[in-house]
Amino acid sequence: MLIIAIGIYLIIIFLLTVIGIERHGEAIKIFLLSLFLTPLYGLFLLIKDKNKAVKIHYYYCDECEYIYPVKLKHCPVCQEKGKKVKLIKFENPHKLTKLYKQLSLV
Repeated sequence: MLIIAIGIYLIIIFLLTVIGIERHGEAIKIFLLSLFLTPLYGLFLLIKDKNKAVKIHYYYCDECEYIYPVKLKHCPVCQEKGKKVKLIKFENPHKLTKLYKQLSLV
């Protein structure tokens, strides 16, 4: 009976770890905490971090009005034209589009 309980315990931990890999990439943390504390704590971590998203920063060029989703110091389009324009950092492109009329994503 004890062997069956331990087997079920390990299967639950394994399933939580697999779900953690797919959703968050924090499978080791979920595995270790579920193993040493309880699988309920691992389930709590999955539910708590369910809507956790990575912030993406956007960079805007005043000169050519392009938005770049990667970190750049200067606008590459303007550099090709011989100008060195520093990009402005924004966290949300929707706030940026409200400030300016029409923008193009690169």
